[in-house]
Amino acid sequence: MKIIDRYIIRNFISTFIFITVSIQFLSVIIDVSQRMHRLENNQGSIKEALIDYYPFWSIWLINTFSPISVFLSVIFFTSKLTHNSEITAILSSGISFKRLTLPYLISAIMIGSVSLIINYYFLPIANKKKNQFHYQYLLSPRYKNKYEKSQTISTQISENEYIFIQNFSKKKNIGRECVYQKFNGKKLTYILKSKTIFWSKKHRIYILFNYRETIIKKNHDSLNIGDYKIKKFPIIPEQFLPEEYIAETMNIHELKRFIDIEGNKKNMNMYLNEYYQRTSLPFSTLIFTVLGLSISTKRKKGEIAYNMIIGIVLAFFYIFFIEIAKTYSNKDFIPSYLAIWTPNVIYGIITLFFYKNRSMN
Repeated sequence: MKIIDRYIIRNFISTFIFITVSIQFLSVIIDVSQRMHRLENNQGSIKEALIDYYPFWSIWLINTFSPISVFLSVIFFTSKLTHNSEITAILSSGISFKRLTLPYLISAIMIGSVSLIINYYFLPIANKKKNQFHYQYLLSPRYKNKYEKSQTISTQISENEYIFIQNFSKKKNIGRECVYQKFNGKKLTYILKSKTIFWSKKHRIYILFNYRETIIKKNHDSLNIGDYKIKKFPIIPEQFLPEEYIAETMNIHELKRFIDIEGNKKNMNMYLNEYYQRTSLPFSTLIFTVLGLSISTKRKKGEIAYNMIIGIVLAFFYIFFIEIAKTYSNKDFIPSYLAIWTPNVIYGIITLFFYKNRSMN
């Protein structure tokens, strides 16, 4: 690796960290100021929020918008190099534009790989903590009432356990048509179904009425039927979240297994959207790196400000495009993979146009 490669990689990553931390710091300040009143109304405190919510919210925010941070970092850093005639000097020394792209791609791969690992394994843990605090302290009264009404529960309660309940009422602590599943790796080993499930807050146990228990063994299945069964699950009703947020609390393997099991049911696109987005967002880091490099290596008057404005506008449309596509996908208007990957395909084509145009000049 040449000195110029190390110089670009070091400055690229340091600029990315600076912009990410700056955006994160401002976001937390703005969010705290907006949520302070609601936090106090729900008997929460800023201290609790700063300890139990914002560290996990920050992981979600950083990782979700890391491609945009990379994009702005490339534009800001490279525009400074162009303004100081360093890019011109590098290209004049015989280094081609394609060769100049290499350290940028190395940096993008490093950032994208870290983002991918976080997306697959660590972000779900952060989302679980973030969501629990959000629903306890930060929901508006209207949504809190909606959240506390009877709702369908579909959630993972441990590494190998899932529970599904129809019309569970958090006020009455009762639900109907409960299905509990336990796995050993990818193999289903236990199913417990009941017509009604009741949460005894005093004894902190679940009581399942009119139950049907199936123990799946290698050679045969064992079936038990009864009037009621007492069960302790590693989750309490206060931890049940709306169905659309369950997907983001599963790691990539758990999410894939859930999709494989429940794949034939309706409204699965919200899970598929989350599954595909875990990969598509880190991959977009490469696209935005090359696009940012192509935009910011042309000399023009007021180039840094001009390039940053272009970057912000393109980033805004990318986020807007993704959210619109996800909305239509959640309503089953378009396939999930198409909704999640189309923005990358479109921006990839835009990137190829800019890159080809720049490399020929």
